[in-house]
Amino acid sequence: MKMSNDELFIKIAEQSDDGYFIFNLTTKSFIYSNNGLSNLLEIPGQEINNYITNLIEFVHPEDRLHAINCFNECLNQFHEKKYEIRLEFNHKEKFVRFSVFSYLENDMYFICGTAEDTTIDRHNKIHIEQINAHKNIMLEVLSHDLKEPLAMIRLAASSMENEVALSGNNEMITSISFIKEMCERNIKLVRSLINKEFVKSSVIELKKERTEVVWELEDLIRFYRRSNLRDIRDFRFTSSHDKIHLMLDTMKFMQVINNLISNAIKFTSLNGTIELSVMDSDNKVVVAVADNGIGIAEEQKPNLFALETKKLKLGLIGENSGGLGMNIIKTIVKLHDGEIWFESEKGKGSKFYIELPKD
Repeated sequence: MKMSNDELFIKIAEQSDDGYFIFNLTTKSFIYSNNGLSNLLEIPGQEINNYITNLIEFVHPEDRLHAINCFNECLNQFHEKKYEIRLEFNHKEKFVRFSVFSYLENDMYFICGTAEDTTIDRHNKIHIEQINAHKNIMLEVLSHDLKEPLAMIRLAASSMENEVALSGNNEMITSISFIKEMCERNIKLVRSLINKEFVKSSVIELKKERTEVVWELEDLIRFYRRSNLRDIRDFRFTSSHDKIHLMLDTMKFMQVINNLISNAIKFTSLNGTIELSVMDSDNKVVVAVADNGIGIAEEQKPNLFALETKKLKLGLIGENSGGLGMNIIKTIVKLHDGEIWFESEKGKGSKFYIELPKD
């Protein structure tokens, strides 16, 4: 015998560990919920309708406004929507991904859907993102630590070159030329490795999730402060709010910020200041990376986000400025429905702004 849609839904639900439910908005009651939902909410199945008016209290305090906005959006759009909301039980958070669909039947409104506990996956993803961010910073620190002495050796060899040439000592001339060539080759190799790593991990599609931005940004600055670069740069962080949530592909977005900080390091003198800030307004968030370095010349500004890198200025000790990286930065920001721009004055520094819409 052919089953109805409701019967099929219930049959699938009874065999699933995930939560399944049908909620009648008109009567404000669950007409169906499986054991998976009861386990997820830590409520006995037969008592779930007794908690209707208190369901919002199961939501993490920081996510309650987000949950209300998701609920209202679902009511106004009669097609499937997916949301991730944190719940809280005994001061322990639980990440839950809801897939919901609202519909009208016999003049009554219903919401049906599923709820999946994604806490373990979410915590693992956060851990991977932290490892990836720290890896990027370590690569940048390694790049700086390797390139600076190589650049100094190359500079010393160049200063010796003319004097050695006058001596007519062919063996010394060959040796000096070899030293310069090897330094140049290894400087390019270090930068190439970092550029390839950034490009390889940045060009794939985005996977956005609700992210607490302040913690992510502050953790990035905290890592720079613990690195060897803390002795030669002053890293600062400011935020308008203690916590700010955005829909982001966290790994890609943090690569963008790390690349901007990396460029700031290249164009800032010893003991210079690099400041990362985030500002939350009504419907947007602005993240900014500022430095008090050498600034950007007027003739270089139009090419900054272009693919062509030959005309872009090298860093203070000859580092590549990462023009391709800047192009990828702009692409990733655009994929987040954001905008990126900068202000710069030669000799006074630069400030890059990334404006992102709030969820």
